[in-house]
Amino acid sequence: MVRPVVWQPPVEPAPAEQAVISAVRRAKLFVFLRQHRHELFSEGFQAELAETYVDSPKGQPPVPPARLALATILQAYAKVSDDEVIEATVMDRRWCCPALKMPTKEAFAMPMW
Repeated sequence: MVRPVVWQPPVEPAPAEQAVISAVRRAKLFVFLRQHRHELFSEGFQAELAETYVDSPKGQPPVPPARLALATILQAYAKVSDDEVIEATVMDRRWCCPALKMPTKEAFAMPMW
């Protein structure tokens, strides 16, 4: 069965994340979520969130629910559509800090069409 894994992001920001954190002047929620995500999404809470998933032998492994929750919080905060969330997680480094890993240079080298 394919079940979501517990997301265990690093507590300390990577140098690239620290640069983004230092540059954020407005939208402090991004910084707050990056600095406290490990506290907000404890292993126990993530297990509760994972219970909402249905076991399925098909498809790709699901995205950890904590990451989806962070993306949903940021979506409501930024008042953007689902499509804009996807774009923001690729193009806006503020979105990468709390919810996702920082994009690799290979991600930017991929054609956009």
